[in-house]
Amino acid sequence: MKIGFFGTPEISSQCCEGLLAGHELLFVVASEDKPSGRNRKITLCPAKKFALSKNIPVFQPENLMDPAFISAIRRFKADIYVVVAFGKKIPGEIYNYPPHKTINLHPSLLPKYRGAAPVEWAIMNGEKTTGISVQLINDTIDGGDVIVQEEMGIDDDMTAGGLYELIAAAGCRLLGRAINMLETGEASPAKQEDKEATFCGKIDKKIAHIHWNRNAFEIHNQVRGLNPKPSAWTIFRGMNIRIFSTRPCTDPMAAVPGPAHIKVLDKKRLLAGTGGGCIEILMIQPENKKVMDAASFINGYRPVEGDHFI
Repeated sequence: MKIGFFGTPEISSQCCEGLLAGHELLFVVASEDKPSGRNRKITLCPAKKFALSKNIPVFQPENLMDPAFISAIRRFKADIYVVVAFGKKIPGEIYNYPPHKTINLHPSLLPKYRGAAPVEWAIMNGEKTTGISVQLINDTIDGGDVIVQEEMGIDDDMTAGGLYELIAAAGCRLLGRAINMLETGEASPAKQEDKEATFCGKIDKKIAHIHWNRNAFEIHNQVRGLNPKPSAWTIFRGMNIRIFSTRPCTDPMAAVPGPAHIKVLDKKRLLAGTGGGCIEILMIQPENKKVMDAASFINGYRPVEGDHFI
């Protein structure tokens, strides 16, 4: 089929590549280029980079209702539009136009986890399973009829980054399956049960801040759910500290006086007290430093009895 694609981050780029293997990709619509990094340099998003490498036209409209933009993409006469992590709500004037309408890849088993950051929230909430849904877009955010779904497990140490890798690989395949079903008339889109819907919002700095009065498993889920970004954070001696990897500690020698208190064990293990048990910190990043293991942090910052996180 002839496809018009809407997407921005790495998962979008990977899905573009997967779709191009069996279909014609007419154009890519991506979010506007934004400054990033310490030098605030303008960088191209992954979907745009991929499209330009394949000489595929790219659009980055500030306003999706701009008549000139709508007219421009209509001239391509796409059979279907595909949306993967685009980041903006697409109006009906766009999603209703192609003969096969517009489909969206959503990384949850809808109607669970509608909205932003479903992967991060599923892990932070300690879910054991999640999945991918391909749905037809309508006016309700992630509330469209579902064409196909696939379930996948979440193990106790899986990070958001690791789960996104699985979703990207499976998502490309699932999108292709949904497109083929629509093209052959085999698709039977199923309405979602709105009463079973759950919703998740964007991750902000407040949500990423570690509250040490929570139990060790909750903090462990927060850390892995926010790895690699935005990453869970805390404060140590007035510095912002990012924590990337942890494990709940069951070692009887690892007793810590209370929540947020720090203990060094065997000169190389970094432990912190929580509201329920203690947690071992494996990978940590002090402010303006590279990510390091616990032993390197201990050698460099020499935490002592009485030190604690905030």
